[in-house]
Amino acid sequence: MDKNQQKVLGILMMRFGLNPGQILSQTSYWFQNHPAASWSTLNHLLLSGEVILKNGILHDITPTEIKILTNQMRGPNGIEIKNRWYGFKLYPNCFAGNEAVDWFIKTQQVTTEEAIQMGEMLIARQIIHHVNDKYNFKDRYLLYRFYLDEIQNTAISCTSTSENIQSSIIS
Repeated sequence: MDKNQQKVLGILMMRFGLNPGQILSQTSYWFQNHPAASWSTLNHLLLSGEVILKNGILHDITPTEIKILTNQMRGPNGIEIKNRWYGFKLYPNCFAGNEAVDWFIKTQQVTTEEAIQMGEMLIARQIIHHVNDKYNFKDRYLLYRFYLDEIQNTAISCTSTSENIQSSIIS
């Protein structure tokens, strides 16, 4: 077994939670559909988020599919993007990971695990990121933002805002 094959097997076990039988089945199916590909190719595609598990099958995600998904997420029936408080900071133009997971499940007909993989794929493709760049994509109330929605000040401190209000009242 070569190094890239070991890496692919590790990714499929750890990230997707596949057992050895499922890994054999999925990689065989994927290589049948990609006869010119190598283990190195599959490793690269998995790491870059260009191949995900969708409906139990390894699935290539094209740039066009990413654009459609992104537009759906940001559209009128998409995830709720708004200013949100976390701790004592206000984070503008963001969404919660758990709400995105629910949206993926509802609109993309995927499992929770596959929804998380879709979020991780969007991070790998630099479409979204955690507001403080501290976390991978998780099914929790962690805040994420589309890079398209970035603004200069990503967090407004409650303390500094109240200090500014107090100083303007005193002046």
